[in-house]
Amino acid sequence: MKTNYKKRLAFKNALFAVILIMTILSFNSFAQVAKENLRPAAMGKKGMVASANPLASLAGQKVLANGGNAIDAIVAAAVSLNAVEPYMSGTAGVGYMLFYSAKEDRVRSLVFGGWVPKSFKTQSLKGEAKAADGAGHGAIETVGPRIVAIPGNLAGWNRALEDYGTMTLKEVFEPTIDYLENGVPITEFDQAMWRGTVERVKPHKESVAILFKDGENPYEIGDIFTNKPLAKTMRRIADEGIEVFYQGDIAEQIAAAFKKDGGFITVEDLAMVPGRVQWTDPISIDYRGYKVYNNPPPGMGIQQLQTLKIMEGFDLKAMGHNSTEYLAHLMEAIYLSRIDTDKYVGDPDYVDVPVDRLLSDSYLDEQRKKVVERVKNRKIAEKSDFTESELELLGNLKDKMDPKYQYATTSLSAMDQWGNAVVIIQTHGGGFGSGYVAGKTGLIFNSAIDWMEKTPGLANSVEPWKAVGWCVGGMMQFHKDGKPELVVGSPGSFGILQSVPQVAMNYVDFGMNIQDAISAPRFRWKDELGSVPAKEIIIETRVDNEVLKSLRQMGYLLDTSLGDWSMTVGGAQGVSIDRKTGWIMGGADPRRNGYAVGW
Repeated sequence: MKTNYKKRLAFKNALFAVILIMTILSFNSFAQVAKENLRPAAMGKKGMVASANPLASLAGQKVLANGGNAIDAIVAAAVSLNAVEPYMSGTAGVGYMLFYSAKEDRVRSLVFGGWVPKSFKTQSLKGEAKAADGAGHGAIETVGPRIVAIPGNLAGWNRALEDYGTMTLKEVFEPTIDYLENGVPITEFDQAMWRGTVERVKPHKESVAILFKDGENPYEIGDIFTNKPLAKTMRRIADEGIEVFYQGDIAEQIAAAFKKDGGFITVEDLAMVPGRVQWTDPISIDYRGYKVYNNPPPGMGIQQLQTLKIMEGFDLKAMGHNSTEYLAHLMEAIYLSRIDTDKYVGDPDYVDVPVDRLLSDSYLDEQRKKVVERVKNRKIAEKSDFTESELELLGNLKDKMDPKYQYATTSLSAMDQWGNAVVIIQTHGGGFGSGYVAGKTGLIFNSAIDWMEKTPGLANSVEPWKAVGWCVGGMMQFHKDGKPELVVGSPGSFGILQSVPQVAMNYVDFGMNIQDAISAPRFRWKDELGSVPAKEIIIETRVDNEVLKSLRQMGYLLDTSLGDWSMTVGGAQGVSIDRKTGWIMGGADPRRNGYAVGW
């Protein structure tokens, strides 16, 4: 036994050393690798973890090496984001999970996406919502304790471990506590996120004390970030269970801080969460021989399924990858599908979401005809150049799209040697969430209520204890012959719902491996809350220049100011498996710190 233990320990130490070297190299050569698109896919036979940070993937891979399964691994990776991606997600954030259980041979959805506090009052927010005509939520505040949804991440992680994991909360928390106590290196990407979120953090002294270096300046590349108060909180949760967070002493600390600082979350709000986090059935479609699964409402994953079904009616290979014809049809399919999610999707306990009708063949046939007609009309209206006012608009897009990181989300995917497959999307809502740290807990709280409409009477309007209706659902599992072949997810605000179908079609329709499918250039409509239907499109300039010119001539307003690579079009992470050979392949997005690690 001792010999086996020493061998395992030696293997784990060697693995850690290799990944650490890979991490350092990726930090130093990120821009060059991304520019040349030379990143290879990760390979493994016993397991794979893909996340938006190498140290998060390493945390998950350590768990796999210790005999854990995909659930153990992805929870370990997800928890570690408290340290390595604190601006994106953490314990006081919200999320969704899509899991295939090999033992049960079924796909399950776990919603831990946050809820509106019982005492929430829109009138308490600064600014005013626009009229109840769907025009948007106006200049409502997006930071601070009043915009926080009741967090569900911890309850989601715990539920997944209890029902399908093989390890304890304490075991999977171990890497995170180590990162929080001893620190993690700041990368170029981290530095950009810190600089883009300074104003969200500044108003809150507890936040500044933790998230500003020496309590004064944002962290920069090469610095080491720690959060010792959060390490203490996480250790208590690991030792005492999630009850201490949702019902015990930590819950009381949280509630007291929110009361003091004008927020809404109470002990009663926190106590109801574990009972609300339950497994449910996913929604699905058939696409080119695959059964495709996604999360049900209140997530907006239905938009991705609609997009795929519309595009299934076209010969995409004949059109050509990222050709004018392909992109125009895809842009229109996404445009129409987004209008549906904006109109219909909300908490199904409060609103009737017509899922069956929206995914029916008859309805999507009609939508496909509209796509054809819209593309045809654009071709008829095609023009050779732009007016001065149009050129001025295109020139001004850069100013409007400078990254302020108002929204910040992350994705993780994993498979194991037993055939389990899982993908998570989790978020703080905005960069560093609400910018608010509650008391001395070190917990960074989300701003997920900002995803909801503040005007009453809409599908996604705010109501007490209502599940947060948001764009997450940005994940899919593709199964063939009843077994998962591809799992993939992406962050990117409402662009989430546009990025994942593009990655999936790159894999399914154009035969790319998962890494190339993720790295390929993408676009997204600029359709944040309150701007539907969208008018402008963000697109990476690696798309052929003649294609960009043709699309502009068809009247598409293209924002190319963000260059060849931009996190604005998402940060996808995915895993695929070759069932014939058993090799698992991982892909991670070079637009962020993404890294896949196989074993």
